[in-house]
Order: sequence, then C-alpha cells, then structure tokens
Amino acid sequence: MKKLIVGITAPGSVVLIEGQLKYFKEIGYKTYLLAPKTERVIEYCEREGCELLAVQLEREISLFSDLKALFQIFIHFARIRPDVINLGTPKVSLLGMFAGKLLGVKTRIYTCRGFRFEHEKGNKRAILLKMEKITAKFSHRIICISESVKQLGLENSLFLESKTIVINKGSSNGFDLDKFNPISVDNNLKLQTKNGLKYTNNNFVFGFVGRLVDRKGINELYFAFDKLYKNNDNLRLLIVGPIEFAQISDKTLIDKYKNHPGINLVGSQSNVPLYLSLMDVFILPAWWEGFGNVSVQAAAMGLPVISTDVTGSRDAVSKDFNGLLIEVKSIDKLKEAMIQLYNNEELRTKLGNNGLVWAKNFDNKVIWEGMDNLFKTTNCNLI
Repeated sequence: MKKLIVGITAPGSVVLIEGQLKYFKEIGYKTYLLAPKTERVIEYCEREGCELLAVQLEREISLFSDLKALFQIFIHFARIRPDVINLGTPKVSLLGMFAGKLLGVKTRIYTCRGFRFEHEKGNKRAILLKMEKITAKFSHRIICISESVKQLGLENSLFLESKTIVINKGSSNGFDLDKFNPISVDNNLKLQTKNGLKYTNNNFVFGFVGRLVDRKGINELYFAFDKLYKNNDNLRLLIVGPIEFAQISDKTLIDKYKNHPGINLVGSQSNVPLYLSLMDVFILPAWWEGFGNVSVQAAAMGLPVISTDVTGSRDAVSKDFNGLLIEVKSIDKLKEAMIQLYNNEELRTKLGNNGLVWAKNFDNKVIWEGMDNLFKTTNCNLI
C-alpha cells in the first residue's frame, strides 16, 4: 500500500483539501495529514480517516520556529517513509520539500496555490521569491491550481515548464457539485435564515464569501456598496467569513461594516451553500488569488459573479459567460458592475444559468483523478 502525506501550513486550509484524503484512502493509499494539531485539524482527520502528523508551523518567517518545524517534519518522514508527498501553502512546502529531498522521498509534489510575493516589495518580496524557487527545485512536479498562477511562476523563473501542470481547468481540490447545488438547499432553513437576517422580498442581496483581509478587496467592496446604498436602501450586502485583523490595514473598516444598516456580517458558516442561496449577485474583488474557489462555488449555485481580472481570479470565472471581470482596486468599476447587474435581470439570469454549466469543469473527482495519475507517473529523476 502506497503511503501519501498531504501537508498544509494553517489549520484553516483543511477547507482546501476537503474530501481529498478520504478519496485517496478509498482507492488504496495509506493517508496522512502534515499540519498543526488543532481541534479543526483533528476533526478533519477523523472525517477523512487519515493519520495526523502534528507539526508546529508559523505562517510568517521565524528562524527558530522554522528550524524546529523542519526537525519535526524530518522525524515524521523518517518514520513513515512515504511514497508520495503532496504539499501546498508556502511554509510547509518549503520545509517539507527540503526534508523530503534529504530523505530521498521518491515522489515529491508541490501544489502551488498562489504567490504571496505578488503584492510585496523590497526584501520581503525577494525572500518570498527565493523560498518559491527552493521549493520548486526540490519538487519533482508542481501542480499550479490555475493557468495564470503557472504563467506568473514561469515569468518569474520560479520553476521549469516541463515540471509544471494545471489539472483540467484548475483549482486545487475541485468542488462537491452535489453540495453546491441550488436544488439541495433546504427551503425551510433558507426562509428561517432570511427572516433572521430581516431580509424582505424587496431586498436585493450582493454577497461575499471569504476571509476579511485587505487583499480580498474588502475596502473597495465596502465603499462601492455604501455609495449604492445611499441611493437605494433596499440593497443588502451579506458577508460570510472570518475577520483577520492582522491583515487589515485600516482597523476602522470593520466597525464601518458592523455599523452599516445595509450590511450583515455573519462570520464563518459551515453551510456555505445556504448563504449563497440568499444572494442575487456574488462578488469577489480580490487583488490576487491562487484560484478563486468561491467564485466557482457561487457559479454552481446559479449566481452571476463579479470578480477581478487578476491572477487566479480570472481563471475561476469565464469572462462575460458566467460573470464580469473588472479592474482591480477600482471602487468605481466595481460600483458600475454592481449597478449593471442590479438593473439587468436578463443578464443576471443568463450569467447565472451559464454558471451551472461552467462549474461542471471543476468536479472534485476530476482533480483527484488527475492527481492520482500524476502520483503514479512522476519520474523522480526529473531533478
């Protein structure tokens, strides 16, 4: 039985591999998750039937902590002797690939979910670029989760094109299209939630799902919505996701969100399809993404999408087929797109219906089968 270790840096990243280790266990792998030991990670391992390999990881660069984590990873790899490691997110990938190289792990796969350096400058950007190059060098193959991530990596000479693959049309894990399906939403629960949010049939609901951080475009979203609301108080903005103050430059922005009469912040929710079903238009005005997962989830729910024409985001939306792609960091362009979809019911319906078609490209089994094929055919003599 082949041994597969999948690695993530942050506990919240379990959402990026939902169902994945269960699938690989079912097709014959012995599965492990390399991750920090938290309640959320433990619950994931119990659901998926995999063994947790606990490691203490800091998201930011920390020499002492990183050396300690490297030692922990080395011990885990030496004990398990995996046949395949598939590591995603920068920190665990860098340390894990280094340990895997030292121990001669025969199939080392790096899942590149995007680049933190893209909007950094100076020494931090240089360090992040160097980290990516080292990770890529020690990997046999690199799965880029979108074509634009691949192109950005090649433009910055981070990896060789011969080592790089995008599975089907992209995404790191695909999606459970049975779960993200408008028909599967409980109508009674939908009505209860709608009443709890004090929404009426006259309300038109724009929506956002994701972490509340600057790079998700939350500043532009607030000010674009606020301008529209001042002329039409039937509009609503539904925000689903956790607040991460460390990555918000203007700390007063969250108070603006909380105190706005047209905005509902509901925090993280386990039933994301339910909250998507309350929206009329989905918006993700991100500065960059690895792949805009929630844009595909919204499309699968039959929602028209507004997103930005940037790395990762542009791959998750078929421009003018199921959504609109706008200029990044532009409050005016975002407001114009919101007005356009609000005023044009025919266009909303067209984009929403097309989204159901578009989402079929990202069924999770398509991605997992592509990964399994890569695990079986990777030539460890590539480096």
